[in-house]
Amino acid sequence: MIAEDKYIKLKVNGLLDLEKLSIEYQIPKNELIAFHNNYCEISELLPLNLPKYVPFIYIPKNNFESRNVKLIQSNTLKYPINKSQKEYGVVLTYLHSDTKIHYEVITNREDSAVEIHKKKSFVNNKEVEKIIEKLYEKVAGAIYPLKVSVNSNGGFSKIENEKEIAERWKRDISPELKEYYVGKTAEEILAKLDRTFENLNSKKDFLSRSIFHQLYFLPVFQTYSGYTKSGVLNLYFAKIQKYISYDIRYFLSKEYTRGTKIALQITGKEQNDPSHNNGEPGNVDLLYKFHKDTNELFSIAGTVSTFNKGKELKIEFEMFEI
Repeated sequence: MIAEDKYIKLKVNGLLDLEKLSIEYQIPKNELIAFHNNYCEISELLPLNLPKYVPFIYIPKNNFESRNVKLIQSNTLKYPINKSQKEYGVVLTYLHSDTKIHYEVITNREDSAVEIHKKKSFVNNKEVEKIIEKLYEKVAGAIYPLKVSVNSNGGFSKIENEKEIAERWKRDISPELKEYYVGKTAEEILAKLDRTFENLNSKKDFLSRSIFHQLYFLPVFQTYSGYTKSGVLNLYFAKIQKYISYDIRYFLSKEYTRGTKIALQITGKEQNDPSHNNGEPGNVDLLYKFHKDTNELFSIAGTVSTFNKGKELKIEFEMFEI
């Protein structure tokens, strides 16, 4: 590719697609042909109607630069290395039960370490009221702040403040809950939580049952050959107390969004398991957005679903920078 004052000489790979180039560089087809013919060699002249093989196409430099500034220059999404603090709003809407839960989190990130602080949860825009909701809100009081290390792809690696969380549970949270919640069921739940907090790193699925943790720590920072990649996603559905596996496809957009963000689309279908959904697969449809200059997460939005006894269980997830 050779640049001059007025044009870019763009190498043609395969057959010349004037329609595509016209749309891509925002120049009418006839004007593109006329511009090309004005600067090209005699052997490279293009007719108005008949297709012709040419090794190069001459593009107006201004059109090329306007187009190029919108393009993502690499198919590798690198994990952000700068130190930062972000505040996010998180909204989960359980469409099958008309229930909406929202809360805010603050993340402090430096290199491979992430510290998460969670604020109060609200159910259908009200403070938690049900006994089980209050119980798990109290449990969250022991988990956060949560300090973890992540892999280079952004995936969860290890809980770094495991001892601190265990002490907080044993000292502050557990005694209060055992005094307030009585009965056989409550005792069984609290005994199970006692065992969990004794060694959190050996029970990582306790955290992975939170859809927030699953999606926030999804290993999205990787190379997307051809701007796409296949993978598997496992999500926990509390309604049926089961993990659902999906065959997914990542699609890294070649262009920045209108808001100059990097976009990563994730779509997929549930791996066939007729035992619980009568053979009808659920779906994943998520859109991640990242800041252009830092690759830091800006937002996640979309839905995940499965079927149970013919009924669709669908969760709408939104996470957005405040």
